[in-house]
Amino acid sequence: MKSVEEIVDLYRQRVTAQGPILSQMRQVRQLANGDVVVPLNELDRNTKSSVANLLVQGLDQMSMRVSSTMPVPYFPALREGSDRSMQIARDRKRAMLSIWDQNRMNMKMRRRARHLLAYSNSPIYIKPNFDKRIPEWQLRNPLDTFPAPVADIDNPVPMDCIFSYSRTYAWLTQNFGPMINGTLRVGQPQPDDMFTVLEYCSADEIVTLVMGYEKERDPISGSAYFGSPSVELSRVSNRTGMPLVIVPQRITLDKPHGQFDGLLGMYYTRARLQALTEIAIERGIFPDEYLVARPGENPEIIQIADGKTGQLGVVKGGDIQIQQSNPGYKTDTALDRLERQERLEGAIPAEFGGESGTNIRTGRRGDSVLAATVDFRVQEAQEIFASSMIEEDKVAIAIEKAYWGATSKSFFMPGMGGGIKDYTPNKLWETDFHYVAYSAAGSDVNSLIVGLGQRLGTGLMSKESAREADPLISDPELEKDRLVAEGIEAALLSSIQTQAADPNGPYQPDDLAYIASQVQSNKMNLSQAIMAAQKRAQARQAEQAPVGSPETMPGLAMPGMGAEQPIGGGGPASLDSLLGGLGGPPAGAEAQPGSPGGVLSLASQLGGA
Repeated sequence: MKSVEEIVDLYRQRVTAQGPILSQMRQVRQLANGDVVVPLNELDRNTKSSVANLLVQGLDQMSMRVSSTMPVPYFPALREGSDRSMQIARDRKRAMLSIWDQNRMNMKMRRRARHLLAYSNSPIYIKPNFDKRIPEWQLRNPLDTFPAPVADIDNPVPMDCIFSYSRTYAWLTQNFGPMINGTLRVGQPQPDDMFTVLEYCSADEIVTLVMGYEKERDPISGSAYFGSPSVELSRVSNRTGMPLVIVPQRITLDKPHGQFDGLLGMYYTRARLQALTEIAIERGIFPDEYLVARPGENPEIIQIADGKTGQLGVVKGGDIQIQQSNPGYKTDTALDRLERQERLEGAIPAEFGGESGTNIRTGRRGDSVLAATVDFRVQEAQEIFASSMIEEDKVAIAIEKAYWGATSKSFFMPGMGGGIKDYTPNKLWETDFHYVAYSAAGSDVNSLIVGLGQRLGTGLMSKESAREADPLISDPELEKDRLVAEGIEAALLSSIQTQAADPNGPYQPDDLAYIASQVQSNKMNLSQAIMAAQKRAQARQAEQAPVGSPETMPGLAMPGMGAEQPIGGGGPASLDSLLGGLGGPPAGAEAQPGSPGGVLSLASQLGGA
């Protein structure tokens, strides 16, 4: 356990050690936020840059490509060949996908991609959310995150981490009033006074404290005095026994380096050159005028000229000379060259801005340019996130078992078709072994779907593999079952439509109306409506048949069992006849015992599934 003083000292050491890196990150943030001011005396001190911000363009485009697809967790079955073990493995996957969904992971990944590319890291803090009873992913600002150094540069899990953030005195008193009243500062702090709050997280404990002021100087007397010490706000044990912070790093040589750090100097040079060009153009439009004296005379301006009102200028004893100022002819060339250098340095192709580097507009050329410039960077970023999310999932599983291990929980996966399923974390998470992977790292969602279609069309990939690789399909097995069910339903609907269109067909109008009304009102699906219509037809036949006939005997009024024709002989066939003929034996052939008409049986199975 670390004391408050030890945590504060550790925080100051890490701030000092990371000083140059933090300075670089702040410059990137300033440029990304559009807060750059051109430092020229001829301009207003608040004049913003008027050149294209390629950093924002490249950061947004690259990040959107990285986050356009989501990775998928894969949990292997612990016992090969065991159906139960395979089902539990699928439940683990669905439970983890449900946790991701509750954390809105697709939105978090968009911000995480920007952090990784701009700042070179993307810290994540996973904590138990006791209201929702789920592990909660919290994104933290890389500028305010100070993890412990790691021996393995590829290890994203530090031994401990310190987060810093600012809070007002009003916030502190509202949340921790009894602990901080009268202890933070000599005198009376104001509600809006800001204080630095530190959050220390390790495998053993989580400590929150507010920093005091080591030394202050009285603004009136000028005398120095010691302020209040730092105050501990909370200290709780970490029941998981493992670090809760994961900090994936961008791959560099030996120190953190964002993708766009090299653009900073070029951008400022281009912004100053553009500003000087604008100054020259303005002076060309509104040139400087000088009153030049004639020999032996004292020049004097009697009346100032005003072109807007038509007032003429009057001078005495001198002549007005206009000094023209025009931009240099090499200015535009220099600006274009700087912009090109920025694009090369940050891997920002012109296509990101909707431009084309040539007048040859072909899909092949565009794909080749983006592939060479973008795809490998996207691939690397996605693989970094996939590796990090393995560790993140392990932390989430540990939280589930540590805080709600014996509690009955449930997961719901939208689009999974399984509704809500109950589980107990200690039983479900028998192991946390798994891996996380993108369908095709380096591909965005559009290129991935097109590529899958091409492979299917050429026969190089099976439909099963395509479903597993498709980022829009979270459960390939369920998707296969749905496709089968939809195909059967389409065949059933086609048969009904064909026979209903025949004026001499077997359908009675009230049967068709009943099926249509049930489906349209969403009371039943097609198979359920057909089964209900079948029961109505059986009941109608039983009322019309003589007592003791097969139609009145339970279980006999089924297609193929002698009740296909309605009472009355030569009249049109009933719904029973139609259903029996859709999938049953050919005309004149006997149905096999125990095998009623195929379509009705199929419809029954669909309805009961």
